[in-house]
Amino acid sequence: MSENIISKFICVSEEVEISKYETDLPYLILESNRMVGFYNYVPNERNVSIAHHYFILMKKGIPCFQDRVFRSISFYEKDSGNILHVYPGHMNVHGKEYNFIRIRQSELEEVLGMLSYFDKRNIEFEPQKRFSSIRTVIQFKEMVDMEEIKSGVYRDKSAHHVFFLPITIDIEYLKFHKMVDYIRNNCDFKHFEASLVYSVGSDYKVKDYAKIYSPNCEENRLLEFEEHFIKAAKEFNYI
Repeated sequence: MSENIISKFICVSEEVEISKYETDLPYLILESNRMVGFYNYVPNERNVSIAHHYFILMKKGIPCFQDRVFRSISFYEKDSGNILHVYPGHMNVHGKEYNFIRIRQSELEEVLGMLSYFDKRNIEFEPQKRFSSIRTVIQFKEMVDMEEIKSGVYRDKSAHHVFFLPITIDIEYLKFHKMVDYIRNNCDFKHFEASLVYSVGSDYKVKDYAKIYSPNCEENRLLEFEEHFIKAAKEFNYI
């Protein structure tokens, strides 16, 4: 691996609009939609989100859920030689907590074809039921390869419109979201989506990042984001 590429196991917190995926399958599957309003002045052909994702919800009471998902995927990939993008996480919707696996739309059929690997580890999917659309904060874990394109700016090697910018402020998601809204409303940084990401290093040291997605990113201006982020933190007395 190149010296300017680092692999990190990260936890992502982000807000999404989710609704029920209408299907004949016996499981409750949700789908995410891009939040509207960010790209009003971006050409239509570029007015797209990173990807469309499905969320397969799980039944309650699965100890060490995330570990079981990772082991299931690891053994499946070893046996099949295929690589899947399946990430375990959780969400709170309509007053209930759910574990889920987040998958790419294009990989749904293959994930459903490996149910025996989940069954072996007592991972059960939530059965079909009514579900009304809702906007909520989700959290999930994934492995990412970050390529340092300039000092303090990293790009997701598998998604070239996704960038990671280190954050020096200790902050939780709700405050982060409030600061990002402030940046959009008060700066000429408007057409982007932002998630709060952290990784855990040696001695349990947590490192935070702003995960930035923009379909029309001016890469040379990404370093300005930290300046605006600090300004927003001072505006709300977070520092």
